[in-house]
Amino acid sequence: MSDTQSSTNDDGSQDRRGFFTRRGLLGTGGLATAVVFGKGLVDASAASAAPAYVPAQLNVKDAHYTTTFRRIALSSGTGSAVKVLPIDRAKFQVGAKFDLRIEATGVDPETTKIVIKVSDGSGPAPLLAPAPLRTSSAPDSVEVTFKDLVYPAAGRYTIAAAVTSSAGSASQEVKHEVVLSKTDAKTAKNVIFFLGDGMGQAAITGARILSKGITEGKYDSLLEMDTLDFRGNVTTSGCDSIATDSANSMSAYMTGHKSAVNAMGVYPGNSEDPTASPHVETMAEVLKRSRDMSIGIVTTAEVQDATPAAVFAHTRRRSEYASIMDQALEPGQMPDVYMGGGRATFLPMSVKGSKRTDERNLVEEFKDKGFAYAATRTELSAVMAAGTPDKLLGSFHTGNLNVYIDRQVTPNPAVLGEFDDQPGLVEMTKAALKVLEKNDKGFFLMVEGASIDKSEHPLDGPRAVYDAIELDQAVGIAKEWAKDRDDTLIVVTADHNHAMSIAGTHTLSKEGSPARQQNGVYADAGFPTYVDSNGDGFPDDPNPDVQLFFGWSNHPDHPDDFAHNAVLAQPALEDAATGLAFPNPTRDPGAVVQIGNLPMEDTNCVHTVEDVFIGASGPGAQRFSKLLDNTEVFHNVCAALGLEIPTYSLKSTSAKVAETEVAAAETARVS
Repeated sequence: MSDTQSSTNDDGSQDRRGFFTRRGLLGTGGLATAVVFGKGLVDASAASAAPAYVPAQLNVKDAHYTTTFRRIALSSGTGSAVKVLPIDRAKFQVGAKFDLRIEATGVDPETTKIVIKVSDGSGPAPLLAPAPLRTSSAPDSVEVTFKDLVYPAAGRYTIAAAVTSSAGSASQEVKHEVVLSKTDAKTAKNVIFFLGDGMGQAAITGARILSKGITEGKYDSLLEMDTLDFRGNVTTSGCDSIATDSANSMSAYMTGHKSAVNAMGVYPGNSEDPTASPHVETMAEVLKRSRDMSIGIVTTAEVQDATPAAVFAHTRRRSEYASIMDQALEPGQMPDVYMGGGRATFLPMSVKGSKRTDERNLVEEFKDKGFAYAATRTELSAVMAAGTPDKLLGSFHTGNLNVYIDRQVTPNPAVLGEFDDQPGLVEMTKAALKVLEKNDKGFFLMVEGASIDKSEHPLDGPRAVYDAIELDQAVGIAKEWAKDRDDTLIVVTADHNHAMSIAGTHTLSKEGSPARQQNGVYADAGFPTYVDSNGDGFPDDPNPDVQLFFGWSNHPDHPDDFAHNAVLAQPALEDAATGLAFPNPTRDPGAVVQIGNLPMEDTNCVHTVEDVFIGASGPGAQRFSKLLDNTEVFHNVCAALGLEIPTYSLKSTSAKVAETEVAAAETARVS
């Protein structure tokens, strides 16, 4: 997708490019106080010093475009290094499968020798199978991987690795904690896990204001998530950075292990091959293998997107949709309910809208595995009316589902296109519960409000808040379903925070220019004038005279009139000639450009590092009423279920050893 313009300036020199960005403004010898599209510059001297550069082509850029590959090694060596994966302080459930990898870098593969030792505090622990996979992913690296190991008992284990080669030597030691979730307390049979993607406190507060109303400073009522029995907070950082994305943050919830930006179900390894990083077992795999529980996934995103995929998938690169779909068809990972967007990855490449590179039809492949299928809201209703199926696939859009405002409040045929019959989260959640409750062994259902995040990236507060309301109403459906039961844990949280805040109100009828003069703070804010005449929990008009004033802690240079946009518009676009962000001239034409604080190439606001809310009700819910590392959410769910994962593979330990040595001659070069 691209926006094109004809350049009005033939001189494309680098010091004139990006004039409407910080680089251009600061390079004029004086700082222009404001830039106005279509109105010229406030500072005329700045205008004469640097005539405006207008890109010939502007492109929409994926907010999650970045793929970071880093070879990270921690060790006691100098020239050489060694890294043990899983990392130090990793926590495991007894019986949960994981890959153990030793990665040596800065070594000579021809002469490398790696010695690995495992102990459990009382002596050597026979854990290692004698035949690991040996690879060399680069000319100066060697990797040794033991597949599908399990810790046999609770306790603390130490793994020590020492590497020697003609290039030098190095060593590292990590300690792992292993826990057993067996409990005498009341346990849960079912888990319903709600994830508001990017749902920071501003989104929750905004949803409460718009959906429930506020009178003289007191809310008229509360959200469904506000009245959960226990509340806490979650930290969100990954193993590679304090700033997370949805892949590794959701992966922490679904595996109990840290990962890296763009990765899920794996520890990030040396190889650039997204399939080659060491695995850790996912929630879907653990529950299907240990309890034969059903797995449900409901999302307003593409079903291959980071959050839904992290329930079951393993990949170093979240954009590997075809690989993720192949995994979804594997019996040990397959969801029993799988609903959202993403139909483009199901369709044969010869079909319009397909993003596949082959002629496989995954809709038919899922049908062959016993799934009922719905492609529209109407079809979903018909499928459920015909009798509750054992498995259900719903694919309602080639991409992400449209946000609530664009589907239900102000539907625009130009925005919806052919997808004018999409279900919402409430309908999908109801259908999922009907299917999943058929399994008397229980279920795990993940419901994601994905477009809270997808609206916050382009700085669209109203769309984010309406989607937060929709997620909250789905929480209400789950609470109603579970109210006469004592066997269901409901958890509501977010995967990470976002840049959005609510600073006061914005009044359309208020005189003042630029538009920021229409913003009210402190006593001037008063109260917004949203009206919900039909009582459905959604204001009739997202653009009343007095509306919320949304602020953003990080953003690119972008025009902003602070009022609701009838059609979502990207704040900035990528200048194809320079790769830099350029304020979107079609968003709020005539508005003052807000000077950004992000790197020059970023076109959207980004995730932030702050903790997020978590709330829970049902058996085990009290475990969530404190500050939790995101990996602890997985272990708390396991504890609520009283999960005991079979360790049958350890009945015979005769083939396992506590110490092994791998020589260079046994290492194969991997391209």
